[in-house]
Amino acid sequence: MLTEAQIAHFQTFGFLVIRQAFTRSEVEALIREADAAYAAKSDREKDGSSSMWTSELVEERPALMKLMEDDRIYLSIGGLLGRDFIWNGSEIMWGIDPTLADHTWHFDGHKTSRNLDYPRTKVMLYLDPQRRDTGALRVIPGSHRDPLHKALFPLQDAHLGGDPNPYGVEGPQIPACAIETDPGDIVFFNQWLYHAVYGKEGKRRVIVLKFGPRPRTHAHLAMLRDGAPAGFAPHPALSNSKRLRIRRLAEACSELEAQVEKLD
Repeated sequence: MLTEAQIAHFQTFGFLVIRQAFTRSEVEALIREADAAYAAKSDREKDGSSSMWTSELVEERPALMKLMEDDRIYLSIGGLLGRDFIWNGSEIMWGIDPTLADHTWHFDGHKTSRNLDYPRTKVMLYLDPQRRDTGALRVIPGSHRDPLHKALFPLQDAHLGGDPNPYGVEGPQIPACAIETDPGDIVFFNQWLYHAVYGKEGKRRVIVLKFGPRPRTHAHLAMLRDGAPAGFAPHPALSNSKRLRIRRLAEACSELEAQVEKLD
């Protein structure tokens, strides 16, 4: 369980790091699964790619799906978002797309449909060491809230094709915190937080789990629906799971799917 100080850190700065939450043997098992997921997808698609950034592979691999119910993640998310939270999907990144060696400053969303009071949250498990100049996640603490969030709109515009240096300095020189990690660490961050990555190196394998509080307003439901191609339909593996926590997440998705049908 998280302490009150850790929860306050997340709420104030928009991110939290739990150091060495997973053991070396657990990390090695996750690496084997991530590598196997990459190999299976590459063989299935036969695209010859040396990198991967895709969704729903966590749900397809039982050994990775266990992360969703692991106390270190499940109970922590409950502490950060409240006990009634929902599943927003997963991602796996394996390798480096040459066009994304630098991932410039942005928040996950669009300024025309932002809902800063809805704290969509990513859980990042980096399976290779990340350092400031070789791919560590950089964040601007506190930028998940106005007035700072709105003041930094030029960074989002630049990310989407505007002036690459809106403040007269290059991306790596923007004042920020580089979250350097080692395998076994867990990073939680609010997706409205401005974040970036520069100088990616190595295999750079990352498992991403996404959560949010149960949406209570029309605006929150519409935002989540519009940002998810599959809507709220739970992955079959979640619905068919015999694990109580995973089934709970699937049932919450199904309930939201029914609510969304009434939006239009």
